[in-house]
Order: sequence, then structure tokens, then C-alpha cells
Amino acid sequence: GDMPPIFKRYLVVVAIFTLGNSSNMFLLLRARELGVAQAQIPLLWAAVSVVAMLFSTPLSALSDRWGRIRLLTAGYLAYGLFYFLMGGIAHDGLAMFTLFGFYGLFMAATEGVEKALVADLAPDGLQGTAFGWFNLTAGIMLLPASVLFGWLYQHYSPLVAFAFSGGCAVLAALLLVVWLRLPDHGIRDMG
Repeated sequence: GDMPPIFKRYLVVVAIFTLGNSSNMFLLLRARELGVAQAQIPLLWAAVSVVAMLFSTPLSALSDRWGRIRLLTAGYLAYGLFYFLMGGIAHDGLAMFTLFGFYGLFMAATEGVEKALVADLAPDGLQGTAFGWFNLTAGIMLLPASVLFGWLYQHYSPLVAFAFSGGCAVLAALLLVVWLRLPDHGIRDMG
């Protein structure tokens, strides 16, 4: 079966976002470079995990009321802001924990919503195929995302690498708004 154009556009959005979504290890490397003590690095990631765990259910429920595209757009914009801040501003320890908590909110807001949107956009009887395309698209983009980020980080600067990732997220958010109007899917987000 053929996938509808709106689903194909969503896959392009996912590909662009994922190209900017490099390994989280770069975040921890950057935190260390910005002065977070080595002993605090595991605590920093634990803070992300706790925030993501605490907020994933309420934010997923919010997507049912507020709309998946709105929540995903907000999540992508939050990711972009986080990456711009990580690349361009020196932070002390407390500010870094606050920023990483903000990143946990991004994770909570987007991980389930991206997949729920796949189910919303897939034609009846093709949900399995749609999830296959979603996972293939994201999987294909993950390796070049980290390779490109690392290359930009090493050959240019952390600012350039983080700005690239933030830019991908902002572009993905804009394309969500422009390309994924859903007048007849029962999840009328952008009207």
C-alpha cells in the first residue's frame, strides 16, 4: 500500500530533526568542557532521566488535548533552544542542571508523541508499515548525525556543531507547522 503525502512529509521532518539529533554523549562532553565536575556528570544525566520519567505521561496526555503537532513543534523548538544555549554560552553547575532538566522536558514531550503521530497519519491497515518507515528513516539518520556533529565539533567548534543541531530542530519545527495541517485526521492541530 501507498503512504499518503502527509505521512511522507512527516518522514522528511523526522529525517531533518534526526540529522541534528546526535549522540547524547556530546552533551555530557560539552558539560564537562564547560566546567561541570567529572563526578557530577552522572548526576546531570540522572536529572535528565528523572525529569523525562516524571513528565512523559502528563505531556503525552497533553498531546491528546493540545494536539500532537503543537506539542512536537514545541518540543523541537525547545531542543533547538537547548542546543543553541549549550553551544554558545558558558554555564555554571546550577545553570547546567537547569538546562539539562529542560532537555529532559524535551525528551518527555517528544518521544511518545513522534510515534503517536505515526499512528495518526498511517492509513488503516498500514500502521506496521508506517512504523517500519518511521524507524528506518530515524535509524538511517542517526549515524550521520553523530558523525557530522563530531566532525563539526572537532574541525570548527562546539558552537558550530550545536548551532547545526539547533538549526535542524528549528527547521523541523517550521516544517511541521507548514507541511502537516491535519484537517481530516481528528487531531486538528494547526487550525
